[in-house]
Amino acid sequence: MAYFMVMGGLLLSVSFTFGWILWRSGQWALGRLPGSKSAARRKQRPKRPATPKKATPRKAPASKAAASKATSAKAKPRKPAATRARKPAKPAEPWGLTVWLSHWRFAVPLSLLASLLYGLTRLAQFGMTQRPSEVPAGYHALVSVLGWAAVGLLGLAAINLLARWRCYRASNR
Repeated sequence: MAYFMVMGGLLLSVSFTFGWILWRSGQWALGRLPGSKSAARRKQRPKRPATPKKATPRKAPASKAAASKATSAKAKPRKPAATRARKPAKPAEPWGLTVWLSHWRFAVPLSLLASLLYGLTRLAQFGMTQRPSEVPAGYHALVSVLGWAAVGLLGLAAINLLARWRCYRASNR
């Protein structure tokens, strides 16, 4: 009886997960069609103009003596490290991969669902081993695969949360 309950719960959660993935994929595909709201928003975003860098022409000194005089004249005495004021470094813009990863909203709930499901199947596995009857052959392998999937999804959720934090920090400068 416990086997059927656990396998039924597993089947229900897997079918729910695939249904949710199909639903979100359908929403994404419909949002990419011309005439949709998100396609109109993508067109309204202003593009950042490219800022050309100005090149300063350099003149070569006539001789080595003239070059050493020019460099010594330009050299300034250094202030001690304590009196020099350092400007805080401005954080760089997040990479495209970081921005792409930050938009994955499914990672946290899916990892929590997989972890909960793994915990319940592990509890059922312990209960089945305490009974005198045999546990089905593939059940232990199923619990192991579910555990590794939960660990992988938790890692993906951690990366997703870090990417969202990085993009949030970059946007609030």
